[in-house]
Amino acid sequence: MAPFKAIAVDMDGTFLDDQKNYDKELFAYLLTKMNEQGIHFIVASGNQYERLRLDFVEHYQDLAFVAENGAYLIDRTQAVLTQALDLDVIKQVVTFKQAYPELHLAACGVKAAYIPHDEETDFVEGMKYYCPKHELIESLEKLPVDAYLKLTAGMRAEDTKPLLAALQAEFGQVLKITSSGFGSIDLMKKGVNKAQGLDLMLKRWNLGHDDLIAFGDGGNDIEMLTHAKYGYAMEKR
Repeated sequence: MAPFKAIAVDMDGTFLDDQKNYDKELFAYLLTKMNEQGIHFIVASGNQYERLRLDFVEHYQDLAFVAENGAYLIDRTQAVLTQALDLDVIKQVVTFKQAYPELHLAACGVKAAYIPHDEETDFVEGMKYYCPKHELIESLEKLPVDAYLKLTAGMRAEDTKPLLAALQAEFGQVLKITSSGFGSIDLMKKGVNKAQGLDLMLKRWNLGHDDLIAFGDGGNDIEMLTHAKYGYAMEKR
C-alpha cells in the first residue's frame, strides 16, 4: 500500500507541461488505481474552479479541489467552504492601486471573475484564460454582488518583488499576499492558503497532513509543501 492517502498537485509549472497539457490517458489509468486504494486526488491551485473543472472535464466529479489558493473548496462537485474577502479591504486595495499604474487588478468571486475593461490587454487575456467564468466591468469600484475569494494582481515580471513588498507593507496585517510566479500576486483573506484548505479537506476524510503527499513550484505552494509529510518542489526550467 502507498504511504499516503491523499495527493495534492499544483497545476501550472507542476502538473501541466509548458503547453498546459497532461497525459490524459495515463491520468485516467492512475486515477482508477488511486480510487481502488482509497487515495484522494486533490487539485490545489490558485486558478478559478471553472478553469480546473475544464482541465479535468472527464474526471472532475471524482476529484477534490482546493481552488483560488485555498479560498474555495470543492469535494466531488460539492462546495465545501467559501472564504471571502471583506469588501472594505477590497476597496482599500483598489484605492492603493491608483498610485501604482504598473499594477493590474481583477476581483475573483464565486460567480465570476471581474476584470476592468480598460486594463492592459495582455492582463485581460490572461485573466480570461485562467477565469473562464468572467465579466468585463467598468471599474472595480462598482463590483457586482458576489462572494470575493481573492484579488489577482498582474505586473511585469521585474516589478513583482517591489510590488509584493509594497502590498505586504500596506496590507500584510489583514491579507494573505502571495506570488504564484513572477508577474502574478494573489491577495486572500488572512490565514487562507493551500495548506489550510488542504487541512480542512483532509479532516472531511478523517485524514491528517501525515497522510498527504504534495507537489508544487511557486510561492503560493510553500505552506502546502512544508505541511505535507512528503513535499516535492518542481525544478525550474
